[in-house]
Amino acid sequence: MNLLVTIIAPVFGVVVIGFLAVRLRLLGPVGTRRIVLFVFNAAIPIMLFQRLAAITFPDRIEWGFLFAFYGGALTVLALGIVVARFGFRRPLDEQAIFGMGAGFSNTVLLGIPLLLTAFGPEAELPVFMIIAFHSATLLPISIALIQAGQQAREEAVTVRVAKLAMEVLANPIIAGIVLGLLVNFAGVTLAGPIQAAAELISTVAIPCALIALGGSLAAYPLRGDLGPAAVLAALKLTVHPCIAWVIAVPILGLSFPWAPVAVVMAGMPSGALVYLFSARYQTATDVAARTVLVSSAASILTLSVLLVLMGA
Repeated sequence: MNLLVTIIAPVFGVVVIGFLAVRLRLLGPVGTRRIVLFVFNAAIPIMLFQRLAAITFPDRIEWGFLFAFYGGALTVLALGIVVARFGFRRPLDEQAIFGMGAGFSNTVLLGIPLLLTAFGPEAELPVFMIIAFHSATLLPISIALIQAGQQAREEAVTVRVAKLAMEVLANPIIAGIVLGLLVNFAGVTLAGPIQAAAELISTVAIPCALIALGGSLAAYPLRGDLGPAAVLAALKLTVHPCIAWVIAVPILGLSFPWAPVAVVMAGMPSGALVYLFSARYQTATDVAARTVLVSSAASILTLSVLLVLMGA
C-alpha cells in the first residue's frame, strides 16, 4: 500500500490530470500536441543532457542488462507478429504494428518518471542507456516489415535506410544523451547560468511528460474489437518483463540497479509511438490506439506488482 501511495499514485495521478484536462476541454488537441513537442524536443533532451553531463559512472557497467531488455523486446515483437499472422489473419504491414504494440515500451513519457521515482538517481544511467538504443533497435525492423507489406517502390531501400538513420541521429532525445556524454567525458563543467537553466527545465520535464501522456491517451478511441489490444497488452505487460527477468537474474545474475531497471522498463505499456507510426503508414491504427490505451490502463496494476517484486 505504501508503494501505491508514494510512487504509483503520484505518477499515474498526474497522467489522469492530463487525461481529464483534455476530456473536460481545459486542454485542446493543439495544446496537447504542443506539450508533447515541448517534452520530446526540449524538456526531456535538456534533462538528459543536464543529468548525463554531471553523472558519475560506476566502476563497472553491466552491459548485459541491455540484452535482458532487448532480448525480451525482440521476442515479444516476434510473438506479436505471429499473433497477427495466425491469430487474426492480418497482412504483413499490420503484423508490424502488432509487433510494435507488443515490444515497443513507453520509455520516455512514463518510463523516466516512474523508474527515477522508484529507484532514485542510481537508475539514471541504465534508464538512459535503454532509451539511447530503443528506437534504433526496434524501428528499423518495423519499418522494413511495413514497407515490405505495402510494397513501396517509390524509393530505393538504401535511400529509406539512410533516411531512417538520419531520423534516429537527429532525434532530440538521442542528441541530448550524446551531448551530455560528450560533456561528461570531456570533463567540462557547465557555466552557472546554463546549469541553473537546465536544472529548471529538468524540474518540469517529468510532470510535463506525464501530462502529455494523459492528454494523448484521452484522444485514443476505445470503440471496436478489443481482442487484439488485449492480447498485445498481455504480451507487453507480462511476457516482456518475465523474459527480461529470466535473462537478467537467473542467467546473467544482475543486481540493483541493472536488473530492476531492465525488468520494470520491460513492463512499461506500449509507447505512444506505436499509434503515431500506424497513423503515419495508415495501417492498423485502430489496433494501435486501443493497445496503447488498454496497456496504459492495465499497467497501473502490473507495474505495481513489478515494483514490489523488484524491490522498489
